[in-house]
Amino acid sequence: MRTRREDVSECAEDLQCGVNVADSTDPQEMSDLVKKHVPVISAPDTVKKNECFEVTVEVGKHLAHPNDPDHFIGFVELYADHRYLGRMDFTHTTTCPVAKFCVQLDHIHKELRAFEWCNIHGTWEGVHPLTVTE
Repeated sequence: MRTRREDVSECAEDLQCGVNVADSTDPQEMSDLVKKHVPVISAPDTVKKNECFEVTVEVGKHLAHPNDPDHFIGFVELYADHRYLGRMDFTHTTTCPVAKFCVQLDHIHKELRAFEWCNIHGTWEGVHPLTVTE
């Protein structure tokens, strides 16, 4: 796991500081902490400009994340590169951290990016490469 942080010296051991990113997309190379937290994006690799397509973001796909009052996923956000597309909020105990979005992009983007927030382990990012064609 690596972390993107503004000031590494101040935040090196603080999971709540910055964005946590998996070193690998292969679950066999991930720690249990990463498996529970990295948002997994399911979407087509190639889409047509101005046509709707479905995106699913799932937290805990590789290993179930706790979902109780003391440890839960609070939300998932979806971006095309840096363009905000949507957000889904979750409550502990009664919702599962899976979000489905219907997306339509009007110009070229290189990747879908999902962020999730865990009340104990902070913000985590998942990425899915994307080609938008005319």
